[in-house]
Amino acid sequence: MTKGPTVASHELVTKSSKSTFFVYFHLLKAADKLDGQYKLRRYKDNPPPMRRLIFTLLASAALLLADEIPTKEAKVTEVTVYADRAEVMRQIKLNLTAGEHTLIFDNLPGSTDLGSVRVYGEGAFTLIDIRAETLQTLEVDDTRIRTKQAEINQVQRQRDELSKANNRVESQRAALDKVLARLTSVGKESINPEMDPAKWAAYLNFHTAELARLSQESIKNQSQLNDLAKESDRLTRELNELSQTRFRFHKVARVKIENVQPADITLTLAYLVTGAGWAPSYDLRADTKNKKLQVAYNAEVRQTTGEDWQSVTLKLSTAQPGLIGREPELSPWHIEKLTPLPAAEPVAAGAPMSVTSSQNLITGDRAKQQNQMFAQTAGKPGQDGSDWGFSRITGNIQVVQGGTSATFAIAREYDISANNKPVKVAIAEDAFPATFRYTCVPKLAPNVYLKTNAANKTDYPFLPGPTSVYLDGAFVAKSYLDLVPAGQEFWTYLGVDQNITVERKELAKREEKGGLFNSKTARTVYDYVFKVNNAKTLDSDLVIWDQLPVSNHEEIKVLLEEPKYTKDTDDFKMNEQKFVEWHLRLKPSEKRDIPFRFIVERPENFPIVGQ
Repeated sequence: MTKGPTVASHELVTKSSKSTFFVYFHLLKAADKLDGQYKLRRYKDNPPPMRRLIFTLLASAALLLADEIPTKEAKVTEVTVYADRAEVMRQIKLNLTAGEHTLIFDNLPGSTDLGSVRVYGEGAFTLIDIRAETLQTLEVDDTRIRTKQAEINQVQRQRDELSKANNRVESQRAALDKVLARLTSVGKESINPEMDPAKWAAYLNFHTAELARLSQESIKNQSQLNDLAKESDRLTRELNELSQTRFRFHKVARVKIENVQPADITLTLAYLVTGAGWAPSYDLRADTKNKKLQVAYNAEVRQTTGEDWQSVTLKLSTAQPGLIGREPELSPWHIEKLTPLPAAEPVAAGAPMSVTSSQNLITGDRAKQQNQMFAQTAGKPGQDGSDWGFSRITGNIQVVQGGTSATFAIAREYDISANNKPVKVAIAEDAFPATFRYTCVPKLAPNVYLKTNAANKTDYPFLPGPTSVYLDGAFVAKSYLDLVPAGQEFWTYLGVDQNITVERKELAKREEKGGLFNSKTARTVYDYVFKVNNAKTLDSDLVIWDQLPVSNHEEIKVLLEEPKYTKDTDDFKMNEQKFVEWHLRLKPSEKRDIPFRFIVERPENFPIVGQ
């Protein structure tokens, strides 16, 4: 096995450290000669100067001999993705000399659960210890921060000077305005002496020139102030970035192992991270000719763990480690006689209201019950407590069935970046025998809908997820599949079929007097017909849904006249809510009329609502 650069550099450091040790050994002997004047003293607690120096050097040599091996070449090779987290496995192959070694797995994702870190390995070595911790390193030294702060202070001083200069300009402009106002104003007691026109002209020219100069100076100062404000903002942002990145927190796993002889080993570090998950989606392809339903089980995998997964082997688990691993516990449900509360004493405005002991008791019981219901300890993440016992192959997918979940082992490798973009992964594909049925509710909608029924004959559940539905090779609808446990039947709607039509036609709605046994009875007769047309070239099963009114009064009776009904049959059924359904077997190009008539009876002059 070719040794990688990490191991080679490690051996170089080790050899160099051993040479250094022998140099320090000879230095120690020389120090004994130099400190000969201390030979007669006991310097166990206070060794001579040269010997103290050599002891310090020997301590440094011992640190050099510490065998810590970085694992920058460790690669993420396998990831098991759950609904809300993932288990990541980093693998590295090394050729190690005999002895103890500490492998440093640095830069684990920030969302790593340090309590989940564990190690697998191949080769002749013994695992001694695993330590996972969060380290804080100084990334930006104080000098850079102080320099940046000094730059900000310098810019602020320049802004202060320009602000003062602007104030002086405004003072000069105000002074000029005062002089002009004094020269042009009339005194209260005497008229101001007349000024020579030449002097007036000279002063006005001077006044105009000064105002122009002051305006230019003010514009220049304001422009510089704007530039300095932008510079101050830039420097402040840079200072904030330096302050935020001054310290870096990163998670590290230290794996200490020992091998008694040189060995080639393969070490795998496993850890759980949040920020990853997968969701199912399905392609359902219905074949009406061959009476089968093909289900393509897909997954959309996303992750934002901060660590890209390049060319990794994927496993997708249906386990939900985020859920509590045991059922909640019930608390006693107490009922008691209601004791009226005593009349409250008058309370002054703004005084606090007192709480009765019974209210405290009720509140305490509820709090206790909530604590008992929710203070359950969850199982360890990533462990569902099951023993893997069954596996099957579906194409290139191995499905491993456990006691409470299934895991899909994907054969091909995938690249999944930490950018939260979905990656579609094909899980499995199965075909099941299917029956097809048309259904309609012509009272509410004129359309006839096709749906299919199949049974999940796999050994794993179909999790809830969106579906793309195809009928005889053509896309027909987007739908949604509810949870389907293994072995359970399920229905899937395949859209509207225009080749079968059902029209609900009202023949009559008439009022009659007199009933079968009582002449003082009012009757309302509802008479309908369903006109059914099967334009398809195949036999078709059709279910028509409608309803009878439900009476909420003993004086109101609802009688079904057509069809005659005594109990449910294969052709006609009625449930407790008085929903009725016809099951029809239609031949190709068959047309049929289905009568539907019922009567509502009540006493005369007995108003009813809901008709």
